[in-house]
Amino acid sequence: MVIRRKKKTNKVRGNRYHGKGNTKNKRGAGTRGGRGKAGSDKHKFSKYYVDFGVKKRLKPKTKGDTVNLTELEKYLEKKAEKKLVEKKEEVFIVNGKKCGLHKILGRGTTKIKVEAVNVKATADAKAKIESLGGKIQ
Repeated sequence: MVIRRKKKTNKVRGNRYHGKGNTKNKRGAGTRGGRGKAGSDKHKFSKYYVDFGVKKRLKPKTKGDTVNLTELEKYLEKKAEKKLVEKKEEVFIVNGKKCGLHKILGRGTTKIKVEAVNVKATADAKAKIESLGGKIQ
C-alpha cells in the first residue's frame, strides 16, 4: 500500500515565506554570513579569534564555619539554642564536627570559656582562649 503525504511545498502554498522566515533567508548561505571561515577577519572575527568568557575561580570548600573571637559568643549561643553546643555553667563545650565550626580566628577578644574538640584555631585565638581557662584540642 502506498503512503500518500502532502509535500511541504503544497502544504505551505499561500504562505509567502514557506517556513523559512524572512524571504532572504531562503537564498543559499545568506544568513550564515558565508560558508566556512568566510568573514573570519570581519563579521565572524569574535567566533574565531576573541576569547569570550573568563573562567571563574572557585573558592575552596571549607569544612564548616570560620569565626572570629568577637563573634564567637553570639555564634555559640545560637548553636546552644539549637542544641548543637552544650553549655555547662559558664563553659561552652563545642564539638566542631557536630555544630559545623571549622576554625576560630584570633581577631578581637572574648569573655567566655570554651572547650573545643575537632576545631582548628590560630595561635592568637588559642592563646586568648587558654588565658581565660578554656581548652582547644
